[in-house]
Amino acid sequence: MDSTLSSGIWKDSFDKLLVRQPLLRELNIIKQNVRASFNIDSSLENTNPNISFTNIVEPLKINARFCDIVDNPNKPIKVISTPHTKDCSTHLFRCALSPITGSQLSLFKDIFNVGINMYEDSEIKNSNSEPLLNRPECLETKSDEARQGKSSLLILQPGKWRKSLVFWRRIHTNEALCDLERSVKEPRVHENNKLDHKFLCGRKTISNNNSVSSVDYEKQVLMYCQQSKAIGFDTEYDFPNIKGASKIGEGVFGEVFKFTGRTNPKNEVVLKIIPIEGKTVVNGETQKTFEQILPEIVITKEMCNLQFCERNSTSGFVNIQNVSLVKGVYPQYLINLWDNFDKEKGSENDHPKIFKEHQLFVVLELKFAGQDLSTFRFTNAEQAYYAFLQIMTTLAVGELEHQFEHRDLHWGNILIKAASVKKIPFKLNGRILSIPSKGIRTTIIDYTLSRIKFNKFCYYNDLSSDEELFEATGDYQYDIYRKMRQELKNNWTAFAPKTNVLWLSYINKKMIDCVKYKSVNTKTHKLYVEKLKALQNIILTFESAAHGVSYVFGY
Repeated sequence: MDSTLSSGIWKDSFDKLLVRQPLLRELNIIKQNVRASFNIDSSLENTNPNISFTNIVEPLKINARFCDIVDNPNKPIKVISTPHTKDCSTHLFRCALSPITGSQLSLFKDIFNVGINMYEDSEIKNSNSEPLLNRPECLETKSDEARQGKSSLLILQPGKWRKSLVFWRRIHTNEALCDLERSVKEPRVHENNKLDHKFLCGRKTISNNNSVSSVDYEKQVLMYCQQSKAIGFDTEYDFPNIKGASKIGEGVFGEVFKFTGRTNPKNEVVLKIIPIEGKTVVNGETQKTFEQILPEIVITKEMCNLQFCERNSTSGFVNIQNVSLVKGVYPQYLINLWDNFDKEKGSENDHPKIFKEHQLFVVLELKFAGQDLSTFRFTNAEQAYYAFLQIMTTLAVGELEHQFEHRDLHWGNILIKAASVKKIPFKLNGRILSIPSKGIRTTIIDYTLSRIKFNKFCYYNDLSSDEELFEATGDYQYDIYRKMRQELKNNWTAFAPKTNVLWLSYINKKMIDCVKYKSVNTKTHKLYVEKLKALQNIILTFESAAHGVSYVFGY
């Protein structure tokens, strides 16, 4: 039995009835005295076998409105991640409960059917008792996925979903695991010299201009790097060219290091190193091409440049200081830092020694902007409220100037750092707006899925066929991806600023339910918690972040 899905401890009476945690969670059958999970907004850790509990409560009763939805086979099947607060007597988990899809339970019956195909253990087959899964009312209709024997219970951790997805694939697909292990030694290539995408999700980022028939993407990348050709990796980024460095993070597409500035020791710089154009599968994904990396470079540069724009300006997008195209094996200095990180924290990425001398990398040098929202501890809700206004206004500036949509603004993509200034300046349509800093400054990062229009080009990431992302559950975050697709009608070239509003709803919900606070018993904290809740009640009525700013500031 899969250890990921069966790691929970169930009472004896439930052993043969419900043996896998994802199904249990979808049915809202939970423990009493639930322990707050390590990553705050996911209940998955509450199935840790090392955590004791007292008993299990009965399945929640579904109200009449829900039953109507379940009993109607003509209703479209939609996935939900978390229960809706107004339909539950108490908060079931210390997580961001979805205010969007709380009543969309038309998948309820199909969860049972999918579960039947999943549970083939002889212990269940030979049971004399009739499991809940086999009740007649649960067998009336089978979804296409159930008929095909395919499970839709793809539960991912919140935040950096690509890493969670790769981990899910490795656990659930033995063949994929073997392929990934083999890719470290040799890349998987067909006779036609193209990578095998059987188990790898090929996401294509496109830049589109009707007036241009073809684009030399390599030349465009070199132009942004201000280079004529790739430079030596070890020449540019080995010791002593960068000092005081450490590895601070990692993603599916690359490694993240931090070092002190070359000219100013007080200037902390983040290196984001992304392998491109190679045939070796890295961290479970095919490497990006010049065509796919160009939009991320362009968006990062142009959003950074908004701090200098006369009509619409903000410093709320990450500050990029340099971008380079380098070639060669990983410098030994960075390999040592990678090994140190692996020993201390454990790395989920492939070792950078897999890269050969002809490997190309794009290296983004970004200004260090602090901790992400998931780990930052606010003084109180007042500080969080004004941080939220900074984020909303930053998005509004991007909308007005470049038709910007972030499209992946989970709380790992918002950084927070101490600020000495009392107010953060913005400019919208030429009008100056200052927001109290309350001692912190927010920064939006990571434009992998983002969309902008710049210089007659539309840069975006085409997710129209990326079914895995839209099948995932586990947090309100995954509801947002489905709502984005619905808003865009699966046309990812379109400009729909409502997607920014969806993410603002998500962020505001995190600030109400999930973020950490130092002082929670003061009048100020309680007052601003109510302000956040009041904003949450109306936020989804906004058509854009700019609309939200206009509402809050009254212009």
